[in-house]
Amino acid sequence: MIATRFARRAALPGLLLVCALPTTATASTTGGLTAAPAAPPTAAGSADPAAAAPAPDAAAAPTADHQESLPGAGTWSAPRATTVGRPLRVTGRFHEALVGRAVRLQRKTPAGRWVTAATAHVRKDGTFAVSWRTRAARNHELRLVLLAVRGSAHTTVPAGSTAANASVPVRVAVLGRTRASWFGPGFYGGKTACGLVLRKRTEGVAHRTLPCGSQVEIRHEGTSVVVPVIDRGPFANKADFDLTKNVADEIGLDGVEAIEYVERRDLPRIATPYRAPALRR
Repeated sequence: MIATRFARRAALPGLLLVCALPTTATASTTGGLTAAPAAPPTAAGSADPAAAAPAPDAAAAPTADHQESLPGAGTWSAPRATTVGRPLRVTGRFHEALVGRAVRLQRKTPAGRWVTAATAHVRKDGTFAVSWRTRAARNHELRLVLLAVRGSAHTTVPAGSTAANASVPVRVAVLGRTRASWFGPGFYGGKTACGLVLRKRTEGVAHRTLPCGSQVEIRHEGTSVVVPVIDRGPFANKADFDLTKNVADEIGLDGVEAIEYVERRDLPRIATPYRAPALRR
């Protein structure tokens, strides 16, 4: 049974103040987590998993744009990532014989339907540019559709259909922007709200509402790492994520700093002993 009290941390640069100690149960190490969909909670007092998976490594965040082609039409490019509220600009050059033709930028909805996000037309020199912005911080699938005539910008296409003159989809990360702190020393050996034993080698983040085991990509100063949600918090410093010390060191975060993030729904959720309920401020 999930305890009703959680660890509350005030993360000041280099200092951790304990306001309330966690009373969640069951033990595990982040290094021993395995990918598994919707695993049921284990009984209190379960042992650490025997097999330890390698910890994720920090890597340089991808910066090169997608460079794609639409057979019979031409080439186009789109950024691999943008931030919430910032216009995402897709540009291209098609054959001059296609001047005046409408080009639709479409996105796939979570329900699997292609919806037109924006429309442009091929200019006299064969170029085109279309912009789109969203407040949904997640990985979006986008594609271009070339129309024969100028049409409405608001249509949907079933995901299983073969839309004429549609490009191969590309994935674009729309990143949220927020603040993050870190925790670790002073809590090692304790249990997180998701039922894991916190150790020096633990890789993970605390978040107030994302489900335990959700994988989140964190970016900071050009470095990126993907780690699971293992705890609830933070509760201070106007931060939305609390990184374990290992993760903070990997991406060069010291104290409370700005980060970019996106929930990696394309990756399987990591099995944790408990599914701690979401918390609100």
